[in-house]
Amino acid sequence: MTEFIPHGYISLHETLDHLGRELFPSEWTGQEQSARTGLMGIDEWLRIKDLPPARGGGAPGCGRFQNLGTTSSANSPQSLGDPSSDSYQMEYRAGKRCEKARDRLRALLEGGDLQAVILDPFTGALHRAATNLWRRWDAARMIKKGEAPIPGRSHSGSIIIKDFRVPDAPAKPLPAARIADAIKVLQEEMAKKSLTRSLQEDFVREKFPGYRVTEEQIRKIFQSIKVPLGRPKKKSDATEA
Repeated sequence: MTEFIPHGYISLHETLDHLGRELFPSEWTGQEQSARTGLMGIDEWLRIKDLPPARGGGAPGCGRFQNLGTTSSANSPQSLGDPSSDSYQMEYRAGKRCEKARDRLRALLEGGDLQAVILDPFTGALHRAATNLWRRWDAARMIKKGEAPIPGRSHSGSIIIKDFRVPDAPAKPLPAARIADAIKVLQEEMAKKSLTRSLQEDFVREKFPGYRVTEEQIRKIFQSIKVPLGRPKKKSDATEA
């Protein structure tokens, strides 16, 4: 079931995806948030893979990577796959990118640059998350889990973010330097075929799709277009001029 997101907000997943693309424009794949935890980088793996089995609680090599050189415990990075494989390392790097995106989100929330609320799943109420929430020792865990305690309640709610994404900017007006180009291409087109004013306008806008050709610019272009001698104006030209 898809999580409901109130109007004006976006999910934590979508927020991290947006920030990830800003941080890693050419590397972010959109699959980073599904990367498993507990993986290790190739350098770390090469350093410890041939270590002999550890002996005793204080012996070198005991703890997190104990016996990785010979066996795979259920909680070891090796149990998640072959650390020397390309797919394993790709997933490891994806997880690191996701960590960076979560760290960036926490910094933006703590600095007040982004606003988060906590959605109560039982009442539907939205509780604004204070900036000091992101200074707590468990702030990173809350962001990773996507949940935070609801003030005055014994249960947690979903963290959602006030929509901060900038809508697509409108196309810029056609630069004055390009008006001469518009006049030229329109003049050449009209030498081939007869066009009404409305068709001329459509033609110019289609030729410059990356710009917004203003009405004032259209009038200026029309004023510069000369009707060939001996060619009478169409009624539609006279009507629309």
